[in-house]
Amino acid sequence: MERLTDLTVTQFTDILASDAPAPGGGSVAALFGACGASLAVMTANLTIGKKKYADHWNNAESAKTVGLPLIEQFLKAIDEDTLAFNRLIEAMHLPKDTDEQKAARRAAMEEATKEAANMPFHTLTLCERTVSVLEQLSGRINPNCASDFGVGAAAIQTAARGAWLNVIINLQSISDEAFVQDLFDRAKAICDDVIARAEILFRKIDAECRPVCNQIEG
Repeated sequence: MERLTDLTVTQFTDILASDAPAPGGGSVAALFGACGASLAVMTANLTIGKKKYADHWNNAESAKTVGLPLIEQFLKAIDEDTLAFNRLIEAMHLPKDTDEQKAARRAAMEEATKEAANMPFHTLTLCERTVSVLEQLSGRINPNCASDFGVGAAAIQTAARGAWLNVIINLQSISDEAFVQDLFDRAKAICDDVIARAEILFRKIDAECRPVCNQIEG
């Protein structure tokens, strides 16, 4: 199977816009996460080496070191989310002619659905780590890339919201109540935390850019 991350942007969006059930929101949430982490690293790179921001070089290098692996993990999650969904579809297509087959099918579907819920939860954990990188860079980057930083914060917020929705949609089909409650609680806590922290970062950038808008508006 061709990896989604090997497709061109046009090929990816063509598949996304088709009637194919996957890739879907979970893979897109991971893609947003990859974009957010990439923009964080971009702002670090645009700070490193600029003499005017020499005091921030070490911080930017540190953030970059953490951010680069996060990009790769988000990209991996794009395909893994779709693969998890495909495994669920395979389980749904198992035979159900006998009681034994029905039981085996239910068990396979339960495990596949748990995996389908765990995958976007993993994306959420990556979002949590990425927002920490953005916080590390906040106020200590080349101001010329402030808008890029702001888009990175917005992308991570969107990634977290998308991953959360994909966690809870899968939890609805799982009969293991302890698993459902545990993953729901952990996912909600991370999602709420990431959204709040990313919103602070975005609003800070917005406030910094708004005086220019005020001048334009006259």
